[in-house]
Amino acid sequence: MIRYIYILIFNLIFCLGMESTYLPNNAFQLATSNSGIANSKNIEINSASINNIKNSFSFSSITWYQGIKGGDISYKWGVKNHHHLNLYTLSANDIGLWYNIPNDDPVDLFDSHHMSASYTFGKKIANKINIGLSNSIIYNQLYIDESYGYNLDFGISYLYNKNLSIGFSINNLGFEKTKNSQIKYPILAGIGASININSLKTRLNTDLIYDERLSDNMVVKVSSITKLPYLSLIAGYNYSNQKKEISCGISFKYRKVEFNYGVSFHSALGNPTILSLKYHI
Repeated sequence: MIRYIYILIFNLIFCLGMESTYLPNNAFQLATSNSGIANSKNIEINSASINNIKNSFSFSSITWYQGIKGGDISYKWGVKNHHHLNLYTLSANDIGLWYNIPNDDPVDLFDSHHMSASYTFGKKIANKINIGLSNSIIYNQLYIDESYGYNLDFGISYLYNKNLSIGFSINNLGFEKTKNSQIKYPILAGIGASININSLKTRLNTDLIYDERLSDNMVVKVSSITKLPYLSLIAGYNYSNQKKEISCGISFKYRKVEFNYGVSFHSALGNPTILSLKYHI
């Protein structure tokens, strides 16, 4: 019986712990399939993108796969030197525990929680090169087990001209430690290009990513952002041998207030959604 408990604990900690370092934490990231290594506003995929974000407060409400819910709070400030603080949470409540005996009612109920806090620093060099460094501390709790982690991300992008950018990022340089073991985070590294199509008022992002979690290791991500008056239309696509997933969303901005909505479509696990509200300062 104890063996089954620990199998369950390991799998769910992996889901809410290690896996959480790959999950989008705001609506823009979800709508673009977490893409945009070259030149976007996605700090998560490339920390150098902090240089493209205006000073702001933002709040996000997250509904993830299988009823997992969470929230995100961010604050970005700075002019020449850019800084970003972020607090990210996920939780799954009232998880049923059946052990190895089939039954209509669970033997017990328990919760699982994830929390991470991160700080990102970025700087623009000669108006052509963006660099960024992000580090985060991570805490996970499942039933009576706990784990702690530390993570480091680095990114760089080069603005060749106003219509073309290229970028490189390497993420998840860290580890997670439980009571009896220590596990390295699977590396996530990628290159990307961003093209601005002026006639369509659209920016296209294409990323090629090495993901150490996957059997074939390679992921292709594509996204587009089309700007209209007050409104942006966003679409994304994530392709690998393990997952093919479409996402989309909208961004509405009026004066200093910005509202973002993102949704992703997965035939087996459901459709995660994120609502984000940002106030520019």
